[in-house]
Amino acid sequence: MSRNALLAAVAVIALAGPAAAQNRVTIQWQTPNLTEAQYEPIWKQTIAEFEAANPDVKVEPILVARRDHWTKFVASAQARQAPCIVAVDLTTAAAEGYLRPMDDLWAKEPASFRDAWAPEMLSAAKWEGKLYGLPNWGGTYAEVYNRELVEKAGLDPKNPPKTWDEYLRWSKALTGPDRWATSILGGKTDTTTRVLLTWIWGNGGEAFNADMTEATFAKNPKSLEAIKFYLGLFTKEGVASPAPTTTNYLEQTVLFAQGKIATMRNAYWSIAKVIGDNPAIEGKMFVAPMPSNIPNAPTLASVSAHSISQSCRYPEQAWRFIKFDMDKKWAIERAVKANWMPLRRDLVNEPELKADPMLAEFVRIGANARSYPLPHPAWADIAVNDIVDAVQKALLEPARTDEIFRDLDARVTRKLRQ
Repeated sequence: MSRNALLAAVAVIALAGPAAAQNRVTIQWQTPNLTEAQYEPIWKQTIAEFEAANPDVKVEPILVARRDHWTKFVASAQARQAPCIVAVDLTTAAAEGYLRPMDDLWAKEPASFRDAWAPEMLSAAKWEGKLYGLPNWGGTYAEVYNRELVEKAGLDPKNPPKTWDEYLRWSKALTGPDRWATSILGGKTDTTTRVLLTWIWGNGGEAFNADMTEATFAKNPKSLEAIKFYLGLFTKEGVASPAPTTTNYLEQTVLFAQGKIATMRNAYWSIAKVIGDNPAIEGKMFVAPMPSNIPNAPTLASVSAHSISQSCRYPEQAWRFIKFDMDKKWAIERAVKANWMPLRRDLVNEPELKADPMLAEFVRIGANARSYPLPHPAWADIAVNDIVDAVQKALLEPARTDEIFRDLDARVTRKLRQ
């Protein structure tokens, strides 16, 4: 915050007089991202400008290490002392009664504000039909290519593959001695699940029925076909890097930065990671929609949402801050400076975003995104354990893929119905 802006903030508070100071309330704000260096200048400026415009409210950031974030939140929620504003595992927290529904606050907002969020994006912040959060940023997945490797293979960066057949042709051209077209993510994190879902959706399949009471990985023929094609890039075609069962986000981005793979399916934040690993690759990447077998196939956007805890004594003031933080200004700041994709759908033509062609393309692709995580309290366990286990088994025993995913359907369906 500049010296002039700080002086202005002090002046506003002073002019508000003793009454405002006496009635000032404090709301706490806890998200695991407050401890991340690239975000710190942004959130500090956000708080300063909000308090200048709202002298009756003080925002207290709660800095918690990511590994302790959920545990600390649950302990404080059970003691009815949770911070007013939180970003947590929303469906689990809502199902446990730790969050306050926000429908009354949302309904009071003008249509111009509410229309900035697509219904599909808002679905990630709902539980049993009620809104428990407002999505503010996330990771939109797309296909990222190494331009030099693409051109060296005689391929045209201006005409990236649109279908799976075209992608396979590119993959074979991009694979050579000690180099592969891509990586299959099969490691023990939910990034394995995120990428698998993009392949399923890209074939017109669904991994679950509409009300999340049944898993359909094998039951849905389009889903099973997508799973076999994707994993087959390693088990059948040989165009994916070795050791997929231990390949996670970190390993994938390192391979891409080293030029060992020519394409990766990843979120926008991976660009900064790759450049950090290999500064020479900056300016040598391009991004395109993920190849698919259906028109206008959706991508996946992981979602972080602001929620209000059930124990918050000042929900109106908390909502005021949430709205302030959701403003276009801060969405653009987070995208440009922290590589966090905005989840508002009305930013495609903003000059700051259009100035960076890769960022602008990610924003354009993200306009047709489905939200993640999926809305069920058991989702974290299903995404990290059940689905990943099935992927790993199918990579090791591809002849049993049908059986493995039928077993997955049965096991996950039981969990969904408990």
